[in-house]
Amino acid sequence: MKIVAVNGGPRKGKNTDQMLDAFIEGVKSAAPDAEVEVIRLYDYAFKGCMSCFACQMEKNRDDLGCRIKDEVSDLLRDTFHADGIVFASPIYYCNVSAQLRLFWERLQYPGHSPKMIPTALIYTMNANEEQTEQFMGKPLELNSWYLEGCFGVKPEVVCSYDTFQYNDSERFNAAFREPAARKKALHDQKFTSDLRNARDAGTRLVHKIKEVQK
Repeated sequence: MKIVAVNGGPRKGKNTDQMLDAFIEGVKSAAPDAEVEVIRLYDYAFKGCMSCFACQMEKNRDDLGCRIKDEVSDLLRDTFHADGIVFASPIYYCNVSAQLRLFWERLQYPGHSPKMIPTALIYTMNANEEQTEQFMGKPLELNSWYLEGCFGVKPEVVCSYDTFQYNDSERFNAAFREPAARKKALHDQKFTSDLRNARDAGTRLVHKIKEVQK
């Protein structure tokens, strides 16, 4: 079983990293022999779709066929042929990071993958649940719709709200800054539960993979 974990976050060891690590723990608990390839997008130089349509030519459909050759070309192919995929990203301007958007353009533009691939989405954000639904509900819903259309399975979605961004908030000119102590207390109350939800989602992904492979 091959699972690709695509990390669209820039900050190592922070919220998105921790949520993805917890998800992988869940995968490993359900499938100890699973191969998990982690792709940290900020480590690579690449660009988005050029709309050349090479990937949609019939001869290329089963092998992605992207004409752009850069540092993620082989990673895109690995992802397109995985048994399961998890995408993790912080939310910037009401959607995933620019790096993950670029990766998605080239991964999904060919259309349906050659097989059904269960997927999962991990979102981390400084907004609360109500704000997320009000301002980001539709974009995030469309992300799930696109993934289901490409890979044939409705994705798992795990959200971590009210994330803690920095310890010394008084140093920063943050428009919606809260006192650091209050923000950290709120985060500490919820983040343990968020990590547990991510682990559970990793376990469910393994079960979905086994189901579609029957």
